[in-house]
Amino acid sequence: MPRVRGPLPRFSEIHIQLTLELISRHKRIGRKQLASKLGIGEGSVRTILDHLKEQGLITSSKGGHAITEKGKSFLREPNEFVPVDVGDLAVGKASVATVVRGAATRVKRGIEQRDEAIKVGANGATVLVFKEGKLSLPGEFIKIKKEVSESLIEALSLREGDVVIIGGGKDLLTAEAGARAAARTLSKRA
Repeated sequence: MPRVRGPLPRFSEIHIQLTLELISRHKRIGRKQLASKLGIGEGSVRTILDHLKEQGLITSSKGGHAITEKGKSFLREPNEFVPVDVGDLAVGKASVATVVRGAATRVKRGIEQRDEAIKVGANGATVLVFKEGKLSLPGEFIKIKKEVSESLIEALSLREGDVVIIGGGKDLLTAEAGARAAARTLSKRA
């Protein structure tokens, strides 16, 4: 007899990472709070929590969920995610930027990063490379406004060879999820 399957999960690997980070920021947090902060259903959150418990990354009680020592060590040093206003350089109502240090040589055209952002529900991602003291899009086909470039360079403390990922979405959460997903494609562990 064929196995009956339920609906496909409505979350991604980024939601798992965000769940673990949210739990680590709070002493105890409940499923309803997590669902609200993540923008996904309680059923999806339950599945994520079960996965994290199986891995020994969190513990659960009636008082909520807490991160374990193993969970703390699993969380590598998080990238900084900064809400930014970059005008029409990003798509969506909200934009969040992050830096992938020294990843300029791993960027091709930025399409892979955009696609990964879209897969997690963001509107997209814009990829900028910092070379010779300037920010530019891969291929340099569009000039970046000076004030936008200067504000990103200062806000993110850019160094030669860094890549700026700007996630765009309907809100800050989806924009950050897009930036995270896009940045993961350029990390050394990806």
